[in-house]
Amino acid sequence: MRKNRVQKFSLRNRITEKDREGITVEKWGPDAEIPGELWPAGGKVQAEVYGQRLAYILNGKIQGDYTIAVDEKGGISYQFNGFSVREGDGICFHVPAQSDPDYKIISIKPYRPLYMELEKRL
Repeated sequence: MRKNRVQKFSLRNRITEKDREGITVEKWGPDAEIPGELWPAGGKVQAEVYGQRLAYILNGKIQGDYTIAVDEKGGISYQFNGFSVREGDGICFHVPAQSDPDYKIISIKPYRPLYMELEKRL
């Protein structure tokens, strides 16, 4: 990644809990500042996959080395030094780090560096 394109943004891990009525509630963990690069999605393949939603999709890369971990439910997480990333986690890109994320990770591709696709939360 080119150094002049790398910026800092906040990652917030998704936490799912059940309330007292048994309804699943989505909450967000503490924010972790991560270095990476985000840019608008485009191209023929992404246009075919996302169609009308393409305007709300970003591509991204996260800088750094990672290891892959599998939890007891079979979920995959990518462990960096000081934080972990999973599909469903949130990214605070245009909002303050302490607020609810404005983008959600919908796809992760385990390349070097780690590639991901994010969708705007409406």
